[in-house]
Amino acid sequence: MSSELTARCLHRALDVVNEFRAAGPAAGLAGLGRLIGCDIVSCTSTEHTTRRLTGTVTDRPEHNLMRHPEFRANAHQHPAFAAHREGRLALGTAVALTDLADLRTLRALPLYTDFYRPRGTVDQLLCVVQVDARHGRILTLSRSRPGFSPREHALADLLVPHLGQAFARAEAPAVQPLAGVSADVLTTREREVAELVARAATDREIARRLGISARTVQKHLQQSYRKLGVASRTELMVHLR
Repeated sequence: MSSELTARCLHRALDVVNEFRAAGPAAGLAGLGRLIGCDIVSCTSTEHTTRRLTGTVTDRPEHNLMRHPEFRANAHQHPAFAAHREGRLALGTAVALTDLADLRTLRALPLYTDFYRPRGTVDQLLCVVQVDARHGRILTLSRSRPGFSPREHALADLLVPHLGQAFARAEAPAVQPLAGVSADVLTTREREVAELVARAATDREIARRLGISARTVQKHLQQSYRKLGVASRTELMVHLR
């Protein structure tokens, strides 16, 4: 990836990451679209086992195709569903629509001819943002010309994890403040980690919620143990009750 991305690209990518962190996923989509060079950017929630769309966030709400019942009814035709099932569209790896199906095949789909082509969409860069056994969320970057460069693929791959973290932060329930711990004992981030430990969250869950690595979670925990005079996660949970 480093051979494809210049320092200027990485600097602009960091601006998009900061948008995700400061203003949430919806605000960052427009910046992501400008960076890669797309006409419309959306992130769509799906029930991939039934090939059904359940919601979308887009940088251009006036072009939100989810408003059309006919689009939702034909969404199962999108090649991304079959590609994901077959392992050709994996979590965090961008793939172009025209790499999943040739133009002749696409032009035979009502989804493409009735909805994508009339609004000028010729190709899409697709990337799975989040997925579990039943549900998923997919980033779609649409443009009016076919093909995406290796640099554009690399940028999408780089930024999709940050988009996923932005959605996780936006959708997570509010954390209740710790009782019995003075504000000046722990740093803000140490308190956030401790609050989640008190709710029995794992290191991986805490990392995903806060947008940090599991290793960083452990560092914050070790500092909290030292400051609170405890020696383990269990002791910390007892201390916070």
